[in-house]
Amino acid sequence: MLFSGSIFSITINATVGLILIIVQLPVIPVSTSLSWYAVLLMVLISRCVLLVYWQRDEDKTERNQARWIQYFRFSILVTGSIWGVGGVILMPLDSMAYQTFLSFTIGGLSSGGMASLSVDRRSVVAFVLPTMIPHILLLIQEGEPITYGMSAMLLLFLFFVFLVARKSGETFLENARLRIKALESESRLRMMLDFSPIAASIIDIRTQEVVFANKSYAALIDKKHQEALGLKLRRYYANKVEYDETVKLIERGQQINNQLVELNVTESQQTTKWVLASYLQIEYHSKQMILGWFYDITDRKVMEEHAQHLAHHDALTGLPNRILFRERLHLAMTMAERDKYALALMFIDLDEFKPINDSYGHDVGDAVLIECAERIRSCLRKPDSVARLGGDEFVVLLHKVTDEQAALQVGEKVLEALQGPMTFEELTVSVGASIGVALYPLHSTEEDGLLNCADFAMYDAKRHGRNRVRLFQNEYK
Repeated sequence: MLFSGSIFSITINATVGLILIIVQLPVIPVSTSLSWYAVLLMVLISRCVLLVYWQRDEDKTERNQARWIQYFRFSILVTGSIWGVGGVILMPLDSMAYQTFLSFTIGGLSSGGMASLSVDRRSVVAFVLPTMIPHILLLIQEGEPITYGMSAMLLLFLFFVFLVARKSGETFLENARLRIKALESESRLRMMLDFSPIAASIIDIRTQEVVFANKSYAALIDKKHQEALGLKLRRYYANKVEYDETVKLIERGQQINNQLVELNVTESQQTTKWVLASYLQIEYHSKQMILGWFYDITDRKVMEEHAQHLAHHDALTGLPNRILFRERLHLAMTMAERDKYALALMFIDLDEFKPINDSYGHDVGDAVLIECAERIRSCLRKPDSVARLGGDEFVVLLHKVTDEQAALQVGEKVLEALQGPMTFEELTVSVGASIGVALYPLHSTEEDGLLNCADFAMYDAKRHGRNRVRLFQNEYK
C-alpha cells in the first residue's frame, strides 16, 4: 500500500514545490528557491528509483518486506526534512501575505501526507513532524501576535492531523482485517465447493452469469470447467418461466430447497437431466450472488419413469395395459358425454394363436403378438388407442365415431391387416381374429357395461365361424 501510492505522492510533492517557488519568487532570491527545489527533486527521484527496485524484488517474504518499509520510512523522513527546510528558507520576513501562503502550503501538504500515509503511523510522523515543526518554530521566533496565532493554529492542526491519522490507521487496519477475513471465508467456501461431489455454482444476481463453478457443475451441463464460467443457467432450464420466478423469490430473500428442475444440457434439447436445485443469496466478492447446488437425480428419474411405464404398459408389445386403458376409457367417456359424441369399443381375440404358440414355441408366439400389435396400431387414427389386456386379447377405443357402420369399417380394416401372412426368418404363419364392436352411448353408458357388450359381440363372432366382425345386439343380453 505504501509503495503503490508513491508515484501519486511524488508527483504531488514536485507540483506543489514548483508552485511554491513560483509564487515566492518576488520575495525570495531565485538562487535560494531553485537550490531548494533542486534538492527536493533529487530526493523525489531517489524515491522513484527505490520504487523501481521494490517492484523488481521477487522476494515477498515478511522479513524482506519489513526491510523495504524501513527504506520507505527513511525516504519519507528525508522528504519531510526538505520541506521543513523550505518552510524556513522560503519564509519572507516582511510580507504577511506570502508568509500566510507558505503556512497554508505546509499545512496542506502535511494534511495530504497524513491521508496518503495513514496506513503506517510511523510514516505519518516521519513526514509531518519534519515538515511542520521548523516552520512553527520560525513563526514563534518572529515574536509577533499574528505569528503566535499562526503557530498556535498550526500546532492545533498538527495535533488534529495526528489524531485523524491514528483513527484513519485504525479504521484501515480494521477494514483490512475484515477484508482478509472475508477473503478467507470466500476461499474456504470455494475450497468446500471445489471438492464437493454435488454440482455447485455461484451466479451474479445482476447479470445472471456464472462466476464460479465446480467440476461437478461443469460435468452436469456437459462443459469443460472454464467453459462453464460466464454462461447463464437460465439457458439450460427447460421451463424458463420457472427460472425467472425462482430468481424473483431469491431476490426477495427466500431460500429455495430441493426444487425439481428439468435441464436441457444440449442446444438441440436431446439430452435432458433432472436435478434437485437449492438456491441461497450470499455475498461474494462484495457483491450479491446466488449460490446454487444441484443434486443430479437423472438416473433415479429415468428409473421412476421406466417403472411408471411398466406399471401402465404391456412389457411385450409396449401397448397400454388394462390399468391405463381403463383410465383412458373413463376420460374418453367423460369427454364424449360433455361434448355429445359417440365412442366405439372393439374387443379383439386372435384366432389360431394358441396352436402357433404351442407348435413353434413362445418366441414365435411373442413375435406374432408384437406384429399383431403393430398392425392394429397402423389401422387407427392418432386420437384412437389400442391396449393389450393379456394373452391374445386386444381392445381398441375409437373416438368420435359417426355411426355403427363407421366402427364396423375400422373393424374390417383391422381384421384384414391381421389376416395377412407373417414371416419370421423361414417360418410363415397366419392368424385371424374375432372382433366384437360396441358403441357408447348406444349400447351402454358405463365402462364395464361397454366392455361387456364388446366382449359379447366378440364371442358371437367366434360362434359364427371366427375371422369376422360383429356389432353388439341387444338380444345378446
